[in-house]
Amino acid sequence: MNKSRVVVITGASAGVGRATARAFAKGGAHIGLLARGRDGLEAARQEIEAAGGKALVLPTDVSSAEQVEAAAEAVEKSYGPIDIWINNAM
Repeated sequence: MNKSRVVVITGASAGVGRATARAFAKGGAHIGLLARGRDGLEAARQEIEAAGGKALVLPTDVSSAEQVEAAAEAVEKSYGPIDIWINNAM
């Protein structure tokens, strides 16, 4: 069975986080995209899906433990258990 990896990336709307998300997308990953700005996350989602991955946009302030926990729960509800978590928020 070829199971897609479930990945969460904070700071996924730009820079290194967005590039990392694109790299995982090429392998067909299912990615939870976390950052504060919805516009950047939506643009990243489009890139992920164009590259062969799936993406869930989750506007999140990582300084809030409650928001981070809610985002993790949303990813697991949509894609299953998280395999990889990358903290890239600056």
